[in-house]
Amino acid sequence: NGVYLFGGSIPERTKDDKMYNTALVFDPEGKEIAKYRKTHLFDIDIPGKATYKESDIFNAGDRACIVNTELGTFGLGICYDIRFPELSLGLVKHGADILIYPGNFSYHTGQLHWELLLKARALDT
Repeated sequence: NGVYLFGGSIPERTKDDKMYNTALVFDPEGKEIAKYRKTHLFDIDIPGKATYKESDIFNAGDRACIVNTELGTFGLGICYDIRFPELSLGLVKHGADILIYPGNFSYHTGQLHWELLLKARALDT
């Protein structure tokens, strides 16, 4: 069917019992061809509104992810990674034509920043 599946992000537990926020990519035959572990963890405290500390659960990944396909070259990030232009600039520098950032911003931060950050990364790259 020619479909590549970029699977958003899921909690991944490794053999050494570490947890990562991970995005997986599968080719048209269903084979996993890429894995990206979120590098920038979301820790926030907005007094009286929201507290979230991703680093209480997850470890940070330590490498970028480029996926080459016949459709183009994709660079991956996850949600909060979009706040860091160095990641998107590095992905493009290493050949990414298309950047994918599955995300689930919180109500308090997402409504203010998601669209703005998407536009900023488009301008950066």
